[in-house]
Parts: sequence; structure tokens; C-alpha cells
Amino acid sequence: MFPRIRSHLPFGRFLLLCAVLFGCDATAEDNSNRQGDGTGDAAFSDSMGMRAGKGSGRSVRPTTPLPPDALMLQRVSIDDPGVIAAMPAMSVLVPMGWRSTGGVIAGSGPCSAPYSVNWQATSPDGRSTILIFPTEVWATSNTAGSGDCMPASFASAREYLEARVQRAYQGVRIMDYRERPDYASSAADYAQRTQQMINSMGLSMRVRADGGEILFAYTQDGEEMRGVAGVSAVFFASQLPNPMGGTPLMSSSGETLGSFAASAPEGQLDFALVEAARRSIVPNGAWLERLFALQQQLGAAAVQGTRERAAIIVAGGAAATKSNIESFQRMSGFDRATSGSGGGELYPGESTDDRMQRRSLEAIRGVDTYMDPVSNSPVQLDHTYGNAWRVHGQDAYILTKNPNFNPGQYGIEATQMKVIP
Repeated sequence: MFPRIRSHLPFGRFLLLCAVLFGCDATAEDNSNRQGDGTGDAAFSDSMGMRAGKGSGRSVRPTTPLPPDALMLQRVSIDDPGVIAAMPAMSVLVPMGWRSTGGVIAGSGPCSAPYSVNWQATSPDGRSTILIFPTEVWATSNTAGSGDCMPASFASAREYLEARVQRAYQGVRIMDYRERPDYASSAADYAQRTQQMINSMGLSMRVRADGGEILFAYTQDGEEMRGVAGVSAVFFASQLPNPMGGTPLMSSSGETLGSFAASAPEGQLDFALVEAARRSIVPNGAWLERLFALQQQLGAAAVQGTRERAAIIVAGGAAATKSNIESFQRMSGFDRATSGSGGGELYPGESTDDRMQRRSLEAIRGVDTYMDPVSNSPVQLDHTYGNAWRVHGQDAYILTKNPNFNPGQYGIEATQMKVIP
């Protein structure tokens, strides 16, 4: 669920003022005391068995295990019970037979964003997870003021992730970290526009985007576990003259725009699967419309300095903004009435400008857009596989690197999909 608005101040303006004057926090609902809440992998090259088809109770599943370079994923929705609008907020692909829980949550304080997501998919045996962490906001200052934001001084994605997984799991051992320029670039436009808004307000503050991924280990019920967690975040820092003289007034704050994670027993974390699931997340176009309408109702001042505000972003996915809402609507099948079979260079209803916008989002998200022959609408899937099949009788897909893959050999009826150029 997404956070209810506890303040009449638009979140963007509120955060800026808090960052300048003191420290603020948005403590969205947290799973911090629950084992299996995060992620981590001792080596990014680990290939472990969170493969679709294992332990699946679905009616449509392979009669023979799929080859190692193929994934079978089913679509599940991440629902909003009514925080923004009672409907699916977004969708994600997870392995067949996994259980999906959680969704949009309401905020817990005046420093919270107007929405957040607390969601998890769990394998049938309960030992492997894929999840989205709730959005968080933090701040610190050398002034005497006290704010409502979580007191913290994270100045990088790495610092935030190290603290986040330590808070989420008992006995976490940090194993590795790597920067993710793609995660940072996914939030760069939002950061740039926020900087423009700050400049227009005459405030002295620097804004930058950062993104990264952390690998860690922990023990759960006596079993050695591995996890990986990634985040896209924006960081704010300001320094103002002290009217009383002496040390300048300094403050820093930040907010996560998206956190995506996964965990599994040692030797079973499949990083390729984690990426495929993360890249499959797409907001529901109809829900985005309701979200943007709510943001505008909260106050025109929130968007006066910038013509776009990020609505939602998931660790390295593209930020949903006013300028690309139509692209997200098309991704989610919101305009299926104008979609077609995708036989031409542009599928019906897509202008050249639409295509350019779509290709830009594809590059940020790391996906290719296919025409789904069942829903008769576009679907975006991980580009590293290069080949995709639509499973019959189930809202599911098979991704494979093998151009000669034959689903019939595995007892599956499926249609190969074509990439929309």
C-alpha cells in the first residue's frame, strides 16, 4: 500500500525545506525484523537454482525441466487496496508457482512520500524470495532543529544499502558491493529536475542520483543464505551562512526511489532471474493517472519549478514521469484498444515520438518490447535473453538465449513473440 499524505505540504517542497533547516525522515512500513526480507549473493556470477518450474503447483508447467538458459515466469500484480486507487498498481514476472504478498502501503509520518510499496514473492518451499523494499527518506543537520525524518547521514547508495541489510537481517555479513551506473541514470532525470526546482527557489543545495548493488550472506534456520539488494536513490546536500556567525549551517538528506532485492540458500541464488524479474516491473497506466492526479491535488507549488515529478521507480527501472506516462500506459496494456499485432515497423497507435520515448525507456530498463499475441498489447522483457515465448493457458512467458528453443520438447504450448523495432 502507499503512504497516506500526513501533511498538506507537497512532499518535494517539504523535503527541501526539511533538508535546509534540519533533518527529516520517512519511515515507511519496514520488514526489518523478518528474516528473508532482503537479498545477497557472494558472487554476482553465482548461478543457483531459483529456476521456474521447480516446485511449481501451477497447471501449466514443463513436463521436462527447462534448460539452464531458459526461464519460465508468470505475471502477478502488485495491488493497491485503495491508498491511491483500489486496483493493480503494477505487475511483475516471478517464477511459476511462487506466492505473491504485500503491495501498496500507506505512509507512517509527515516525511513520508505519498505512496510506497512493500511486496514479496516467495518460492513454494519458502526459502527463496524476491521483494521490493518500502521507500525511505532520511536527513541530518548540524542545526539545533529537530525534524520528522529518519536521522541518518547516508551519502551514497553503498552506505544506505549496508545499513539497510544490517537492519533487515540478523548477523548479516557484507560480501561485496558494485556501483550500478544504470540504476543511477534511471534517477538522473528526476534529480536534474529537482535541482532545477531548487535553483528556482533560490536555495543553495546540490542534488545527485546514485545507484548500487550489495551482496551479503546470513544464516536462517541454520541454513547459509545469500542475497543481493539494489537501490536507486537521490541525495541532497546544502550549506548556508550562519546568521549568528561561526560554523555554516549544513544539512544532508536523501530518498530511495526504488529498492529491489532477492535471497536464496547458498548455491541457489540465480542473479539472471533476479534481473529478469526486476526488469519486468511496470506500473499500471490507469493507476499512474490516479497517482499523478493526486500529486497535483496536493498543491500546484510542488510542480511549479519542475514540469515533471517521478511517480514511481524500482531500483534501476525508469522513473515514471508526466512526460512518459503514455509509454507506461502502453507497456501495461492500458491502451489495448489501439494496440495491434505488431507486424509493421510501428505498431498501430505509436507515433515516431512515441517510439523514441519507448526506445529511451527500453535502454534505461534493459528490456526489449514484444507484441503479446494473447493480450494483443506490448510487453517488455529482459533484453539479455533475446528470445521470448508466450505460454498458452497462463499469463506466463519463457525467456531463452537459444533461438532454436522448442517449447514442445518440454510439454509446453507457447507462441514465439517478435520484438517491436
